[in-house]
Amino acid sequence: MPLIKIPKHYLISQDEDFITIDIPESMLLDWQKDYEKISKAKGILKHKKAAMLAHLDNLRQEWDK
Repeated sequence: MPLIKIPKHYLISQDEDFITIDIPESMLLDWQKDYEKISKAKGILKHKKAAMLAHLDNLRQEWDK
């Protein structure tokens, strides 16, 4: 779950379970774009994980020599 910093002047109310804020839609759109980029990067890295780990193992073996 991503962490988001929001200026206090957007805070409307808060209680034990919820925080209610009123933010401009433009901020939401920016966050959505950023989240999509992060999700895409995670997907790319997930598919290349085995290759990256094999490469790191090769590098470690070269350093150990």
